[in-house]
Amino acid sequence: MFKKNKRMELVRPGERRRREESDGDDNRITRRVLLARGTIGLAFVGLGGKLWQMQIAEGNEFRRIARENVIEFQRLKAPRGRILDRAGEPLAENRRSWSVQVTQSRLPDDKDQREHILGVVSQKLALGKSLVIDRTLVPVGSEAAVVNAISKRLEVDSATLIARLTGSDIAMLMLRENLSEQDAAGYAASMIDIPGVRVVNTIDYQLANHPLEDMPLIVKKDVDQAVALDLASNALYLPGVIVDDALLVRHYPAGPTFSHILGYVGPITEEEYDHELTPSGGHLYETDDRVGRGGIEQALETSLRGEKGARWVQIDANGVVRDELLDQRKDPRAGLSARLTLIRDFQIAAEAALRDGIANANADALENGRDPVGAGVAIAMNPQNGEILAMASLPTFDNQKFVDGISDADYQAYLDDPFEPLLDRSISGQFPPGSTFKPMMAAAGLHDGAQRPDGLRPDTKFRCLGRIRVPWTWDETQGNDYPCWELETGHGDVDVFTGISHSCDVYFYNVGAPDSVADNGVRVHFYIPNDPNQHFFMGMGVEKMHAYMTKVFGYGRASGIELAGEADGIVPNPKWLFQTLDQNWSIGDTINMSIGQGHLLCTPLQLLNSTASIAAGGKLFRPRLIRDLVREDGVVDRTFQPEMINDMTIDKGPNDPWIAAEHLATVREGMRRTVTEGTGMGKVDVPGIEIGAKSGTAEYGEAVEGKYKQGHAWFTAFGPFENPEICVAVMISGGGAGSVYSGPIANSILRTYFENQSIRDAARA
Repeated sequence: MFKKNKRMELVRPGERRRREESDGDDNRITRRVLLARGTIGLAFVGLGGKLWQMQIAEGNEFRRIARENVIEFQRLKAPRGRILDRAGEPLAENRRSWSVQVTQSRLPDDKDQREHILGVVSQKLALGKSLVIDRTLVPVGSEAAVVNAISKRLEVDSATLIARLTGSDIAMLMLRENLSEQDAAGYAASMIDIPGVRVVNTIDYQLANHPLEDMPLIVKKDVDQAVALDLASNALYLPGVIVDDALLVRHYPAGPTFSHILGYVGPITEEEYDHELTPSGGHLYETDDRVGRGGIEQALETSLRGEKGARWVQIDANGVVRDELLDQRKDPRAGLSARLTLIRDFQIAAEAALRDGIANANADALENGRDPVGAGVAIAMNPQNGEILAMASLPTFDNQKFVDGISDADYQAYLDDPFEPLLDRSISGQFPPGSTFKPMMAAAGLHDGAQRPDGLRPDTKFRCLGRIRVPWTWDETQGNDYPCWELETGHGDVDVFTGISHSCDVYFYNVGAPDSVADNGVRVHFYIPNDPNQHFFMGMGVEKMHAYMTKVFGYGRASGIELAGEADGIVPNPKWLFQTLDQNWSIGDTINMSIGQGHLLCTPLQLLNSTASIAAGGKLFRPRLIRDLVREDGVVDRTFQPEMINDMTIDKGPNDPWIAAEHLATVREGMRRTVTEGTGMGKVDVPGIEIGAKSGTAEYGEAVEGKYKQGHAWFTAFGPFENPEICVAVMISGGGAGSVYSGPIANSILRTYFENQSIRDAARA
C-alpha cells in the first residue's frame, strides 16, 4: 500500500517569500487592532471611573464648587436724599443698620433642614410667634362665619376684618403678633375650631406673604451687632440666610413733631412696581424698594430716591458675595437732599404751645360739660413770600413706626382714635372759619361799596342791639332771628373798625346781605330790637361774595402747597347748594356766610394765606415748604422761588374782582385795634412789636337761646404791623372761644419768634 502524501503546492520562484511576508503583515495588523481596542477600552473604563468619581463619589463637592461660582447681576440701591430744615438741621436721614435676610430659593429642599434653619433664625432674632388667618385653609364661602367667630373672641371689628380677608391676595393675615409662649399656646387651643386660624412662627408668616422666592426678604432690621455676627459666623450651616451690615434705614431724628410734613417711606405696591418704568421699559423699582408715603417724602420721591447702580458678583450657595467684577460696576448716585423753609426749633416750640393750649381747652370743656377737646393746628408763614416757618397739626403720629414696620395693633389704635392722628388738619381739615373770615369780608365789601353811590364806606355805621329779625314773607310779625355774639347788649353804632376789632356780627350781616326783592315781590328787610321801622340791607350778595373769596383770596381751591391730600374747602352759592343738598338759597344762607358760618368751609392753611395777603398789602403767595434741592457734594441743584398767585390791588378787568390798597389798609387798621381795644386785647402782647390780629369762634351744633355749646377756636395774627415778617393761624377743633384758647397759643408763637434772635435770623436768611 502506498502511503498517501500531501500534495505539494507549486509556487513560482520568489512568490513564496512574498506570501510569507504578507502573512506576517496580517498578523501584525491584527495585533495592532487588538492593542488599539484594548487601549480604547481601558480609556473608557478609566473615563467611566472618573465620571463615577466626579458624579457619585465627589458629586456633592463639585456641585458645591459649581454653586460657588454663580455669577449674578445685582442692582445697587442709591442712598435716599436727606430732608433738612432751612438751617441744615436733619429732619430725615439714613442710618446704617444690621439686617438679616432670607432667600427662600436658597433654603434646603428638605423640610426638616429648612425648618431647622428658620427655627435658628427665629430664635436668634427673637421673632416670636403670631396668630394668623391662613387664607388657603379658609373654605370658600365660609369667610363671614370665620370672621364672626374671630371678632367675638378677639374683639376686633368684623367689617374691617372681612374687608382684609376678602380684599387681599396675601397668604396670611395677622391677628396677633409678638406672642409669648403661654399666649401662643392659649390661642392655639382656644381657636383650634376656627378654620384657617393658627399660631405660626412670625418668620413663616413673613415668608408666606413674600411670593418672590429669588428675592431676599428682610426678616429683621436693626439687629444687635453681636447677634448678627453670630449668625454670620455660622453662614456655612445657614444656607439662604444673609447678614448685611450696610442696610440704610430711614430715620426721623426730630420725632413725630414733623410726621405730617415729612410723611414716611413704605414698601412699594405691586401696582407701583408695574407702573413705574424706565425710559427703556424696565422696572424703575425693585419689589423690596421703599417709596415716599405722604408729606415731603412723597412729594419729592423722584428727587430723593437717587439713581440705582449695578454690579456683577460671584456668589456662593448661601447667597454670600465672594467676588465682584469691578470693571463691570456702576456706582449708584445718591438722591438730592431737600432743604425746607421750616425752622426746626420753631416748629417744636409751636407744637408745644399748641399742645398746652389744647390741654387747657379740654380741661375747661370737661368741667363745663362739653365734648372732649384733643385736636388743633398752628401754622406760621412769612407773608412776604409764602414760606412756611412752622406747621403743627395735633394729634400727630410716629412716622418711624411705619418705616420699621408698624404693628397691626398700633395701626388700629391710630384708626380708632377719635381725634384722627393720621389726618393733617392744617391742609386736609375743613372747618367754618367763623369771625376770622371777617377781614376778608370787610375788604371785599368796602371795595364793592366804593363802586356804588349808596355802597359801604369806612364810616358807614350799622346799629347793633344784639340781634336782627328777618320776617317771613308770609308773616311779617314772625321771622328768623340772627344774633350777634354780644347778644345781651349789642355793640351800638358800629363802623368797619369797630366791626372788625369787636367782631360785630350784625355789622357783617349788612356787609354780606344785599338789597333785594323776595319771591313775593316785597323788598327784603329786617328789624332791630325796640325799633318798629324796617331796615334794608346794602351788602354784596352771595355771588359777589363767592367771586371775591374764590378769585381774590383763594378759597374754594387747594392753595398749591407741595403736600398731597390738600382739601379745596367750600365756598357755597345757590348753584352749589341746589346741586349738593337739593335746597334753594335763602337770605339766611347769605347772612350766615357773611360771618364765616353756614356751609362755608376752609382749611387752616387757606385762612392763614388769605390773612397773610392782607398783611402783605394784597400779595397772595403760593404757600411753600421747599427752599432748594442740594446735591451730595453740597452744591445747590435747584432753588424754588416765591410764586405770587395774585396781586389783588391790580385792576385786571371787569371779570376779575380786585381790591384797592386803601381798603386793605383800612382792614389792617381794624385788625390792629383788635389787639389794642377789641377781642384780642390782653391776648397778644409782644414787647416792642405792634401786632394785628383777629379772633374767631366758629359755632356748630344746636343753639340754645341764641348760644351755641360747641365752637372751633380760631385766632390769626401778624407782625410787625408796618412790615410783617410773620403771620400766624391757630385753630383748636371744638375748643370754644378763639380769643380765650387760641389767642394765647398765637401769642406764645409770636413771642418765640421775636424773642429768639436765632429763629428770627433763620427766617429772614
